[in-house]
Amino acid sequence: MSRFKFFAEEADLKDRTSMTNPDQAGQMDALADISDSSEIHARYRVEQLTISRMNGVVHSHAETKREFFVSKRMSQEGLTVNVRMEDNIVKVYPEAMQEAINLLIDLDVVKSDVAVLVNGTNGKIDRVLNHEEICEKWKQYRKKLEERFSFMVDPESRLNLLKYLTVAENTIVIEKNLIADLNTKMFYDLFFDVYLTLNVVNYDNFSRPFYSQLFEGEESILDFSQKIDKETETQIQLKKEGKVNDKSFNSFKMEKLYNEKFKPMIEYKFSAYNAQISEQILINKTEKWIEQANVNIVEEVKNNVEILVDYKLRKIE
Repeated sequence: MSRFKFFAEEADLKDRTSMTNPDQAGQMDALADISDSSEIHARYRVEQLTISRMNGVVHSHAETKREFFVSKRMSQEGLTVNVRMEDNIVKVYPEAMQEAINLLIDLDVVKSDVAVLVNGTNGKIDRVLNHEEICEKWKQYRKKLEERFSFMVDPESRLNLLKYLTVAENTIVIEKNLIADLNTKMFYDLFFDVYLTLNVVNYDNFSRPFYSQLFEGEESILDFSQKIDKETETQIQLKKEGKVNDKSFNSFKMEKLYNEKFKPMIEYKFSAYNAQISEQILINKTEKWIEQANVNIVEEVKNNVEILVDYKLRKIE
């Protein structure tokens, strides 16, 4: 489920950004209030509750609180955005899972300070500008992790550690993987969107990948409808509804994975797989910030096992 990527060469950047194109022209027009010499800033807080239920009974849950400081600036290259995660608090129940979660928290810290170039057409991340810095942080973190677990002699434990390090490294040292991983993070998925760069937006239906939390490594497609709930001169509120495309996943494989992972505990047979997302997003059209967002995610094998996510984002400064 990771989307991490690491970063292109300076010469290529100079070649691409030295040209004037319609995307960049639209970007410059939409962000005319931002100059090469000025930055504008915002601070966001996130509160997320994730609940796992089996046969209707809560099996585990996690409470997450994060704070992000964001700055953006328009330059000849295009719109650049810096994101710094200043708080990352995760509490997991049962507490036996906390140590594993702490490893993921530490890995997030490696990528917490990100500078990106924004795509002028869709508002998504085009490049990560401080790739080398993030790679260096990863090297230091990996060394500390290897020293921390150097006592392990059990072959299976050492193999699991090696697998973890290999996956994390591939995510971080390859730019396209890092960008993909960032896009799976709810904050980045919400913040980096077309409103950042264009004044006129097409709100047609769309589709995007969905990475399963029930079945690690499995991917499907969510089909989204979207509409404007309400609009004023300075704000617009969007509502997006996404539902899994039944043709985008292998039901027989899902059933096999369910039988291996969950049926020994639940005992009931596989029913039907489902995933859906509901998003409400309030955007400041003038300053091009998200003011707040509420997201609800349901992934389930109906009546048997489900993961529920309640995500709230708000701009506090």
